[in-house]
Amino acid sequence: MSMIDVLDLPQLYTKPSAQSLLDTLALLTYTPRSWDANHTDLNKEGSHHGSSPDPPVSVNPEGVARYLTSIVSNSLQWITDDDAREEIWNQASLRLSERSGRTAMGSMSRKFRIPTADSSFELSIHEPALTGDDLGLKTWAASYLLAKRLRTFNLVQPGNDKPNVLELGSGTGLVGLAMAALGANVVLTDLPSIAPNLARNAQDNSEIVNHNGGSTRTGVLDWNNPASCQLVCDNDVDEALTRKFPFILAADSLYSSEHPRMLVGAVQQWLSEDIEAKVIVEFPYREAYLPEIKDFRERMSQAGLFILDEGEEKGYDDWGGSAAGEEENEDALVTCWWACWGRQA
Repeated sequence: MSMIDVLDLPQLYTKPSAQSLLDTLALLTYTPRSWDANHTDLNKEGSHHGSSPDPPVSVNPEGVARYLTSIVSNSLQWITDDDAREEIWNQASLRLSERSGRTAMGSMSRKFRIPTADSSFELSIHEPALTGDDLGLKTWAASYLLAKRLRTFNLVQPGNDKPNVLELGSGTGLVGLAMAALGANVVLTDLPSIAPNLARNAQDNSEIVNHNGGSTRTGVLDWNNPASCQLVCDNDVDEALTRKFPFILAADSLYSSEHPRMLVGAVQQWLSEDIEAKVIVEFPYREAYLPEIKDFRERMSQAGLFILDEGEEKGYDDWGGSAAGEEENEDALVTCWWACWGRQA
């Protein structure tokens, strides 16, 4: 792939055509870091991750933000089509927002490949534009890492009944949907503001889940009131969840000093008394929240749960500040801790 400089792009003083500018703005589309991509191929202008083919050229990010700003602030008087001018300004503004961090980006859908014992499958996950502090509308690296690790816990056994699994703090649903597509019956839960997108992702991936023998339900479960979980039904009539679960999943859900207490409280509320019951979690070692992981571990032990297996792994978050001029963001590389807890040491 060849690399071109921003000065090689159509310059406004030459009065380029509307189509030329639109084609250039399409080339400058910035996509988030792909956790499956090679470290040296990340965050290059014009690069597209997932199943899209690589474009024939990429653009040196130096000066791109300034180039886009010049388009937004220009009257484009030589372009007589009002609709074309509006579309150019709109696309240039979108390209700028993409370079202002995930908080400024619009909605997106992307695919995640999940390995199985002998193959793999893809899940399509929609992430709305972020509003307020609804971080559950974003897919985090710990979730993807746990989704890829699920097969190693052998929760789904050929010839046995499908396991019933509850996910707490599902966010975009990647972990729970991966578990369902491995053949489990999964209930995915989160707060009321997160639940609509969670239900959308469950519906979008229903074909692969059903094909692989699993099933999903989504519901609202607020850890401030862990005893109450209302399932979303097709007839818009909520149904209260009553049964407990032999398996509980949670990923990247400790970003407040109150969360360890609340999460463990929800685990105690919904984990079955089965001696074989398990809780599987994965959290990133973010420096600001290391005390929360320590608190979580202590509270789980106090609840009579023991670590059966644990480990660490690295992944990439695509969260961060401005991408302009940044080909590699080492801060996006995160170390995550995963653990499987049970009732017997």
